[in-house]
Order: sequence, then C-alpha cells, then structure tokens
Amino acid sequence: MKQCPHCRKEFKEQLLYCPFDGHALASKDEPDRIIGTILDNKYRIEEKIGQGGMGKVYRATHIHMDHTVAIKVLHSELSSDQIAMERFRREARAAAQIHHQNAVAVTDFGVTINDTVAYLVMEFLEGLDLGHRIKRERRLMVEEAYHITRQVCSALHAAHGKGIIHRDLKPDNIWIVESPGGGEQVKVLDFGIAKLKSTTDLVKLTQQGTLVGTPHYMSPEQCRGEELDARSDIYSLGVIIYEMLTGEVPFQAPTPVGVVIKHATEPPNPLRWVRPELPQQIEDVVFRALEKKRERRPASALHLAQEFEAALYASGISFIPSLSATPSSPVAGSVRPQETPGDDSAQADVFHKAISYDELRPVDSQSSFDNSISSWPSSPPPPADPLDHSFSQREVSFTSRPPISTSRLLVVPPTMTERLLGAAGRYKKPIIGVLVVALAIALAILAVVALVKKAPPSTNQLKTPVAPAGMVFIRGNSFQMGTDDPRGDYQSKPAHAVRVNDFFLDINEVTNEEYQRFVKEKNHPAPPHWKNNQYKPGTSKGPVVNVTWSDAKAYAEWAGKRLPTEAEWEYAARGDNALLYPWGNDPSSVHANLKESGLKEPAAVGSYPEGVSWCGVKDLAGNVSEWVADDWNPYPGSKIKSDPRLKIFRGGSFINSKDELVTTNRYFDSPSKKLPHVGFRCAK
Repeated sequence: MKQCPHCRKEFKEQLLYCPFDGHALASKDEPDRIIGTILDNKYRIEEKIGQGGMGKVYRATHIHMDHTVAIKVLHSELSSDQIAMERFRREARAAAQIHHQNAVAVTDFGVTINDTVAYLVMEFLEGLDLGHRIKRERRLMVEEAYHITRQVCSALHAAHGKGIIHRDLKPDNIWIVESPGGGEQVKVLDFGIAKLKSTTDLVKLTQQGTLVGTPHYMSPEQCRGEELDARSDIYSLGVIIYEMLTGEVPFQAPTPVGVVIKHATEPPNPLRWVRPELPQQIEDVVFRALEKKRERRPASALHLAQEFEAALYASGISFIPSLSATPSSPVAGSVRPQETPGDDSAQADVFHKAISYDELRPVDSQSSFDNSISSWPSSPPPPADPLDHSFSQREVSFTSRPPISTSRLLVVPPTMTERLLGAAGRYKKPIIGVLVVALAIALAILAVVALVKKAPPSTNQLKTPVAPAGMVFIRGNSFQMGTDDPRGDYQSKPAHAVRVNDFFLDINEVTNEEYQRFVKEKNHPAPPHWKNNQYKPGTSKGPVVNVTWSDAKAYAEWAGKRLPTEAEWEYAARGDNALLYPWGNDPSSVHANLKESGLKEPAAVGSYPEGVSWCGVKDLAGNVSEWVADDWNPYPGSKIKSDPRLKIFRGGSFINSKDELVTTNRYFDSPSKKLPHVGFRCAK
C-alpha cells in the first residue's frame, strides 16, 4: 500500500500521486533497504531527506572525494517500468545541460544493482524551501518576492534557452540557501518531469490527457493536457508570486479536479482583496503572468523579471538591486565570455541589468550604440539582445533595510554596460578590448551619484502588530473550512471557502487562576466543582472547566477580549494547509492530552509543546474542548437543520480518542451547560 504524506489516505501501489491533493505517494511501512549501501563503488547512502513524484532523495557521501551530495533514486516499484526509466534518463540528461548559479547542479547519473536502481547525483543543499518560507512568514514583502522571482527567472531563462521546460514549478522546488558571498541565493531544483522541446524522436512519455504537475501551480494548457512551451512555467511562477504576496494560492477547491477547472475557466481574485496596500502595478504584473491564453503572458522569464522590476519603480517601492556581477545576484548581469569553436567572438550570457525603462520595444530594434560598435574594425555583427529598452535618464531612490540612508543613482541604459563588458571578448585586437572595458568602467563610475540622506520609513512593508501579553497575532487569510473526507464528521461537511480577518488569539486556554481573579472581582459564580470559590490545589495552571458559554463570554468581556469565531479557531488550528491536527497529520499522545494518554483529566496548559499549531497556539487539540462564539449552524450546502439555541465548542479533549481530535470536528451543546471537559480561550 501507499500513503499520501499530506492527507494520510492510503492507496494501491499502482498510483503515483494522491488523487485528492496531488502529493507524491510514499510506500507505507516499506523498509528503506538502500540506506547504508554504496552505489557504483562511489556513493554511500546516508539518510532519506525527501521524496518526489518519481523518486526518493537521499543524503549521500562520495567516498573517494569525501564530500556530501544529494542522490535521487527512482521509486523501486517503477524501476521495471520502461516508460518511467526513460523519463528518468531524460531528466538526467536535461538537468545536466543547465549550468547556472540558480539551478541545482546535476553531476552524475547511473543505473546499478542489476539494473534495478537508477539514480541521479546533485549538489547537496542546506537551506529552506520557499514553501516553508511562505508558511513561516505568511506573506513576503514585495521586495523579497521580487528578489526571489528574478533569480527563479534567471534559472528558467537558462533552461528555456536549452529547450527545457520545468513543468512542475512550485514553492517546494525552489530552495533558498546562503550564497558564497553572503545573502540569499535561490536554487531551482527537480526537473523531474522536464521536457526537451527539441527532442521529437523519443516516445511520448505522458499519455494523452494525463496531468503531470502539481494542480495548484499548473497552467491552463497543462490542465488540458496540451503541448507546453516556456510560457507554462511563466504561469506557474505567476501562481508562486501570487502566493508569496498574499499567503494563498489563487485557486482553491476541495479536489484537484476542482482546482484544475478553476485554472482553465475562472479569473483569480485580485491580490488587493487580500492585501489592500499592494500597488496596482504589482498586481498587473502578476495577472499578466496568470493570463489564461499563453500569448498574453510575458514572452519569456526574462520579460517577467523586467516587468516586475519596472512595476517596483513605477509604484515607488524602494529596494536595493545588486550592482555587482556575483553568482548570488544574477539580476546585476553575469557577463561571461564563452569561446565557441571556430569563432573568435565571445557570447555574453546575460540575464539582465535593467535598472529602469519606460517600455519594451520589439526584439528587432537596435540602438545607435549597437550600430557604432558594429562599425569598429575586426568586430563581427553584435548578437541580437533578447530585449531592447527605450531609455530616459532619471534618478531612482533605493532604501536600505534597516532604513539608514537613501542613495540616488543616475541611470544608464540597461543593456549598455552588458554590451560593453561582453564586447571585450569579441575582438581579435587586444587593444580594442582594453578600450571597451575601460569605457565600461568609466561609465559605471560616472553613473553612481551618492546623495545620502535620512531614509523615510517604508510604507510598503506589511507591519505585524504587537500582540498583547499571552496572545499571538494571526494574519487574516482565506482557507478551506470543513471537510469532504468520507471518514469525517458529518457535521463538518462540506468543505467551503472562508475568510478570516487579522486577529489575536490566546496562546493558552484560560486557566483556573486567571478565572478566579474574574470570579472575585465581578462576584461571578465559580465553577460547581470548586470549593469556596477555590479551585483544587495544584491546578492553578490547569484550564478552567465546568463553565457555561455565557460564563466564558462574560470572562472575555471582563478581560477586554471576546470569544473566537469558529472560523478563527479552525484557521488557527489547521491554517490553509488542511492539516488534520494542529501540528500535522500524525496523532499521538506526545502531541496532546487525549484519551489514549490515560490521564483522564486536564493537564496544565502548555504541557504538550510538540502539539503547538502552525501559528504558535497550544492545546488546540486535546486537553479540553473550547467554547467559540458561534451558534450551531450547518455549513453551506449541508442538509442538516440549524438550531440557534445551541452553541459550538471545538478541539476535542482528554475524553476523546485521536481520531476525534481532527481540526474540522464540531461539537455543540446548550449554552447553559457546564461540562467537565470544556473550557475556552479568548480572541481579540
């Protein structure tokens, strides 16, 4: 059997991807016998570090060179599949053709152990994938999203130039590592289902209509099973930019098929519905990348990066572009003359150095500078640039982080420095090359005018409010509330889209000692199991229980707070990743005080740090259930009758088994009922 690592559902061995959420399936309880073995007398497999649609990824050691590598091994059940093996070989050949600082380097490939294990050797990355970065930070600053985007565009531009389409671009395939010179460097990986456009004589490895990719990031033409080109990757990157800026993907549905239909037929919601402070120019760039018709999207990854940069300037967003050609800063222009056999000219491998431009002109347009260069003796005709920019001389402000000062730069034509630096290798007479470089340096020096002044506070940063003591701030978002799982609670169906606004939530449930202060100050009735308004000795940090819904509401108002809504509670518990439990998808007594723990009573709040939710809230599952503000009402589309006389409580408790603690489960009772397993926490 196989199991989805995301939803934990089990499937037959023949399936590769989860039909519900598109994640790669893993063999359930299969011993990983390859760990500890040595492949081809070179690579010792140390540990499993990941898994994709076609194989598992391991940390390994090159025993002769004594350095660490990453090795991707084709799934064992697919190694006898000729089509899968052919796809794997193509992956190796395709990935090995991409030599770029923002693409993971592929160094070796082999088939070993009686031709039953195929493997791919790659550089080992130490960092964080973009998916985890988004989950951690919720929404990235516009400047951060741009710097990540331009490096992804740089890698895609190099791959597309080789005729390679990624086809499965998503945050999990974009890693952020520390660059050799410091700072962050982006690495695009897993061209596991890449396709060589120039290869026409190979057997088509994807059956007609079969979807290859992750549904949330697939282009409309990919959803329809059509032939793809580089603009499919542009669309996928548009989805990623949307997610970086808003914290959510543009299309959500309970099933992958629903997501696919939306990609093909529905427009995305405006980014500014979720994040009103975003400039219109930024939204326009993202929407261009998300056009349904590919011909309306940017023509290349290069164009997309330049349009994003132009939008930053047009909207007045200040940031610091890199002005040196370093591996970690491809946007600055990496000019590397490469000798071609039989040709004395050098080809400039240029990403782009566009500091500002007014509009894009057709590719066949040439500047007067090109014409003057081409007239020099011994010079071949200059190669056509991917883009030509109209140019106006103007100043641009750059704001540092933290804000210390602002410098103004006198802008030179975006392609001029590239042409000058690249031209040095195109001449047989050394003196001309020297003059060209000298001229380039002179222009660069004259271009920078340092006028330092105090920087104003940035208005484009999304500020996080300071949370009151004992509370955590949770950024508002849209998510799928409820479930369509056949095994789920019938009261929790169907799944439906809900949006919550920004809010604060108590990290812990309200304790006995906190509630006692309220009882004494307001002369409010104490819980019935207390004696003389005093809780049981030794339970001061335990959650208060045996309180009615009205008691909980009264306490919250006394504390200057309120009860959380049911939607706020569920979002704090599961986020937008549809988690089964606040901590993930695997329940155990390590994570929560549940029936299997055998405690049979509430534990002190915060006793299970392993069970903390994605936003830092504790005990959302287990210990005690919690009253929320809502009346009992069925979800939209449900046939259950509503009953406003009842109130909702959520979360499960020490009397519930692990299967009853899932984040979507709903419970209800009379608001006047006092229950020994129900307490509450507050929101604001």
